Amino acid sequence: MSETMLAALSEIRTLDDMVVAFGDEEQCRRILESMVWRNGRICPACGYKRSIAIAGRDTGKRRARPGLYQCSNGDCRFQFTVTTHTPLHATKLPLHIWLKAMWLLLQSDKGLSSVRLAEVLGVSQPTAWRMGHALRLMVAREHMLDGTVEIDHFYLGGNPRKHPDNPPPGRGRKGKVKTEKTPVMAIVQRPADITPGSNAGDARAAVVSGLSLRAAVRAVETQVELDAHLMSDEAKAFVAIGESFSMHETVNHSSGEYVRNAVHVNSAEGFNARVRRTIAGVFHHISPELADLYFHEIGFRWSQRIAVSQVVRKSRSGKETTKTLWSRVPPALQLQQVFRAAIGRQMRRSHDGGIIIKSSVAVFG
Repeated sequence: MSETMLAALSEIRTLDDMVVAFGDEEQCRRILESMVWRNGRICPACGYKRSIAIAGRDTGKRRARPGLYQCSNGDCRFQFTVTTHTPLHATKLPLHIWLKAMWLLLQSDKGLSSVRLAEVLGVSQPTAWRMGHALRLMVAREHMLDGTVEIDHFYLGGNPRKHPDNPPPGRGRKGKVKTEKTPVMAIVQRPADITPGSNAGDARAAVVSGLSLRAAVRAVETQVELDAHLMSDEAKAFVAIGESFSMHETVNHSSGEYVRNAVHVNSAEGFNARVRRTIAGVFHHISPELADLYFHEIGFRWSQRIAVSQVVRKSRSGKETTKTLWSRVPPALQLQQVFRAAIGRQMRRSHDGGIIIKSSVAVFG
């Protein structure tokens, strides 16, 4: 990204600043191109780094629209725009609506519901719902976590409704599940440095079927490096997972042990609480089929923090502890991280009004 565009994004602090910065369609296109193509234009079909602008040229039936390019590779000649092969592919909405939507979603501490986003932007609720999922698809991170990593699990869903003819599961029935809630595994990376200006660690979460050992192993091994320092509670599945890592330490929650020197899973439990508060306060309900997309968004917000300072807090018993204060990265600067891996991640609208994830892997990000 050029220094001019970076300076323009850095100046967006308030709602009025955002409206002015994203008010012109041509300016929005240049901003989006600088974020998607940080090192110059690249063909989304073949990856060739040379292309020509054909905007305004006569292509036969009509003149080429602004922002249209053609790959210079003789075997490709693919025509593309900045939204091609991204979650914004073939969008009929103006780019300034997209950038305003992304800024509003990132500006909120725990997200924004599709109903509220639709009211602000003047679009329909299904459109705002798909725009939110476009953001969640783009903020998914594919790099492996290293250093000190905490793992924990929680259940997604509320208390089951009582039915006289259908008693709750697990009431003395052998082989029956104890709950119908969706099990989720949380993986949180501790920050390597907490000095002022340091970034927070990443956080991931994934739905695991029945919290089985096989599903848990698959979730961890695809997200965490084997040379990482793993920390968890005393759950049998986590103990078995830890055998594959270079170091694994546990705390015994059943015996009242929650912290032993630097061994704890408080960061993972804090992320679990953030997920619950976000769902209860913003979305109210999410389907297990799309839960991973929502976890991408919540984990991205978790990582977009910078250490500000450290303060000493005293408990009621008089014990002093050092706390790290964090500050959120400005939403306009978070947009760079959102669009840097947009190419290759494709989403389409289904016939029933839902979404179809054609590809969740970034190609050139």
